Amino acid sequence: MTTAEAGHPADETGPIGPVAFSALAFLLVAAPLMRGGNRQVALIVLEAAALAFLAALVAGLHHWRPRITLRGALLAFLCLSPVWLAVVYLVPIPASLWAMLPGRASYLGYLQAAGIAEPAALALSLAPDATIVSLLAGLPIAAGFLAGLMVTLPQLRAIFIVVAALAALQTVIALLQVAGGQDSALLMGAAAGRPVGTFANPNHFANYVAMGLVAYLWLAWLRTATRVDDLRDPHAARRRRLLWAGGTVFLLVGMVMSLSRGALLAALATAFTGLLLAGALRGHASRWRRWAAVSAGVAAGALMLVGTDAVLERFDRMSTDAPARTIQAETTMTGVREFWPFGTGWGSYGAVYPRFQPSTLVGTADYTHQDYAQMLFEGGIFALLLMAVAGGLLAQRAVRLARAEWRHGRLRRHELAAAVCGLGVLGFLLHSYVEFNMHIPANAILAALLAGAYLRPLPPAGTEEEARA
Repeated sequence: MTTAEAGHPADETGPIGPVAFSALAFLLVAAPLMRGGNRQVALIVLEAAALAFLAALVAGLHHWRPRITLRGALLAFLCLSPVWLAVVYLVPIPASLWAMLPGRASYLGYLQAAGIAEPAALALSLAPDATIVSLLAGLPIAAGFLAGLMVTLPQLRAIFIVVAALAALQTVIALLQVAGGQDSALLMGAAAGRPVGTFANPNHFANYVAMGLVAYLWLAWLRTATRVDDLRDPHAARRRRLLWAGGTVFLLVGMVMSLSRGALLAALATAFTGLLLAGALRGHASRWRRWAAVSAGVAAGALMLVGTDAVLERFDRMSTDAPARTIQAETTMTGVREFWPFGTGWGSYGAVYPRFQPSTLVGTADYTHQDYAQMLFEGGIFALLLMAVAGGLLAQRAVRLARAEWRHGRLRRHELAAAVCGLGVLGFLLHSYVEFNMHIPANAILAALLAGAYLRPLPPAGTEEEARA
């Protein structure tokens, strides 16, 4: 995989053509429309769109000659994870060897007790059908990540326009749901008791809007950063900034209206995004102070529009909600130790966790409200390897951006775009510590795209592409 760091311009990474970009746009628009993509029919549509994008991308890369580097190999390792995980968990191995693996011998005893003959070979996954479904659902996520790695800056801007518009649409739907009350037809059968947009869970709705708000803030910066036009007509510039500030309040209302406590973690990344963009403006010392005052007013306004009583009541309920989630996370980690180092198989949590579920937890648990614990439960050491590779690449890029800021006192436009995408990913990762956003296709696809854009090759200073940006 070619990298600008090796001296190659970013457009050699294989720009996305119009057909592939259209498939990508369809994937992004369709993803949140049916419970955030977390339904069988929706997944089929998203998988088909991802395959169309990948086919168009491959067709447009016939002249591309990638240069293999360690960084490129690690990125390929992440992109191809649905493929190699399928090999690991779905290729049958002899039953005698299978029974020797941690946590599995008792299952053969269950088969014997039921009078079922022991099979000659078994897949490593304890629920192969669920693993197949899960890895197929990973195709749109891999497509989003690959798209982020290859987008040009103008394409990223177009994507952000789409994402910000979708976040605004979600907020509009949520407002109409609030206006319609518990019986609103726009809830589409959701029993959340809080606005959810087109998602099934208000927390996932809030996480999506938070990522959309990060995209919106970057678009606002592009349109309101000091320009020659502003000097000619300062009143028009002020009106434009007020309009963008109003949009920020609107999206913040959507986040606060969800009453999602975990979304506050994502909101931290949004706050950092605002500070970063404020510091990128001319005269940034005064801009930082001004942005801090304005942001405080914007947040207070959003809070007042929603109502402080409702927000405070949600935090009062933490004493009853948090213990149940803590128990589930702890018992999930018991399963991690039971099946270490191979895990139970990608996507098998809902089928295997009931063995560890205590009687105090009522109902079925398809997901734990802690994505990282569930990844370790299902993927064992392979999940740990994925987290280590992804974390290492993300940290490496953060160090490079920090060095660029330290040396030059500012970030170039490509670097600033990467930093904004990185903050969007940070909010997603923080929120996933108390939620299962990684299992909601719309959120996972968008976060993967932001992660890819964060890691995309950066053109060296003074190159033609940097000048065009």
